[in-house]
Amino acid sequence: MHATPRITLVSWPWLIGPVMALSACSAPAPAAPPDASAAAPAAAPADGGQAPRHRCDAQAAQSMVGQPYGATTLEQARVAAGADEVRMLRPDSVITKEYKRGRLNVVVDAQQRVSRLNCG
Repeated sequence: MHATPRITLVSWPWLIGPVMALSACSAPAPAAPPDASAAAPAAAPADGGQAPRHRCDAQAAQSMVGQPYGATTLEQARVAAGADEVRMLRPDSVITKEYKRGRLNVVVDAQQRVSRLNCG
């Protein structure tokens, strides 16, 4: 008679561990094919708001340099640059490294005046 190996409760982790490790190495499922409608330009939101344009022209807002910083200053700079969004930065600000084409950066100096504008 041939003896069959016994699987005990203690041996389960040794059996499942390698299987789980190998399954983590498998390739991801292929992406769905692109939909033909996905290539169409985005329509304006139903609520009447504007869709992001991903534009920013910091040169058009350079007249704001030297102006005192305030919420209205930020909005005026955003409108002048035609940007989708705006953020205020101080020289010692910790900033993220992601680049957004439609974002205007307004750098404010220690005297709370706009010192520089750039996109990203």
